[in-house]
Amino acid sequence: MDVYSKGLPAEDIDFLKTLVLHGVKLGLENINALLHYVGEPQKKFLSVHVGGTNGKGSTVAYIDRIFREQGIRTGKFTSPHLIDLAERFQINGTPISTEELHEQITFFRNVIEKTGILPTFFEFCTAIAFHWFALQKVEWAIVEVGMGGRLDSTNIIFPEVCAITNIGLEHTQYLGDTLEKIASEKAGIIKEKVPVVIGEKKQEVRDIFYKKAKDLSAPLWQIEKDFHVSWERTTDRAKLTYQSPVREIKGAFSRLSALYQCENAGVAIAVIDWLGQKGFFIKEEAILRGLANVRWPGRLDLISQSPWVLLDAAHNPDGIERLVENLEDKVSVVFSVADDKNVEGIIKLLSPYVNEFIITQFYGKRAMSAGKIKEIVSTTNVPFYIEQDFCSALEQGWKKAQQGHKLLVTGSIYAIGQTYEWLIKKGVIKKIEF
Repeated sequence: MDVYSKGLPAEDIDFLKTLVLHGVKLGLENINALLHYVGEPQKKFLSVHVGGTNGKGSTVAYIDRIFREQGIRTGKFTSPHLIDLAERFQINGTPISTEELHEQITFFRNVIEKTGILPTFFEFCTAIAFHWFALQKVEWAIVEVGMGGRLDSTNIIFPEVCAITNIGLEHTQYLGDTLEKIASEKAGIIKEKVPVVIGEKKQEVRDIFYKKAKDLSAPLWQIEKDFHVSWERTTDRAKLTYQSPVREIKGAFSRLSALYQCENAGVAIAVIDWLGQKGFFIKEEAILRGLANVRWPGRLDLISQSPWVLLDAAHNPDGIERLVENLEDKVSVVFSVADDKNVEGIIKLLSPYVNEFIITQFYGKRAMSAGKIKEIVSTTNVPFYIEQDFCSALEQGWKKAQQGHKLLVTGSIYAIGQTYEWLIKKGVIKKIEF
């Protein structure tokens, strides 16, 4: 993970890097202790909690934008970041300032020194988010689960509605090696009598959520049962049709046009429907404007049509499966992946849509070596070559695109973040839009 934030003092960066070295330690003990010491800031705003394997960030983005179109002051906490750590902490779509981030880091460093609590990097970020949101008097926080759910540090909130997008095999060393085990962990965000919206379609997984919700007397809505959503793509947008017991929407435009965003948009609107039933009414005009204006970079992001360059942060087989549904022609691919991912499954699904792989490795310790990726790609019939340096690989891909090839960069959210940096330096884009 690249711990970076423009203008942040080096001592802050160094401190955060020491937290990264603590690794992943699931559990609520540290976050409970930290937030209790600083006055339980997570209880000072209303919240929506969103988990799942893929699509949770997009769903958070939809809900956040709809709220903002209603005029609600929102906090949004997501992970990981693409380029800058500040992206994780946003109020009304604007990342935390360097000065405020420095103040929060300093504040919690002092708390740690006084209490002896040793949080992980993600626990520390969660504490910053909730404390900052409370200080800034947000009305609602839209919170993305970091990993799993039951023992994720974000699970300290008690939301008005929670949502689980879908379940795939990921982080198996922490969450379990079957869909059922992973679903059980993610079901841990379901709270007593709190409505839950499910975007997962596999029945064996839905059964786990149904049982958990029933045990906790939590009202449950499931996609294709309690609400329905369909999608018609246009050139650069999509038209959505949605139906639930609360409302019907026809022909609403969505800025996010990937086929896989259909379910995410549906889950987001279903969350809004449940909030209305609890007395938090959102105007339909705000829903329509939210769908039309939402931004979530790195998800089927067509950076340029001439040359044709597409970025997608798919990093597991389920994500790749949803990505290739949107490819109309074969593509050249700049491919890199984190070393803990199922690269065999990814390549198997991706290779039928590829003219040529440019195998590389993004910058950072988490990257799988280009040599290891080559071993998998060489079992396919797809031509490939290796470019060890990530920016050099992007340059080669860009040249291909200028020659008329369609270029896709995918495999890792870290790679996508570094690609945005490269595109900004090259002058192709000015900044990432949220």
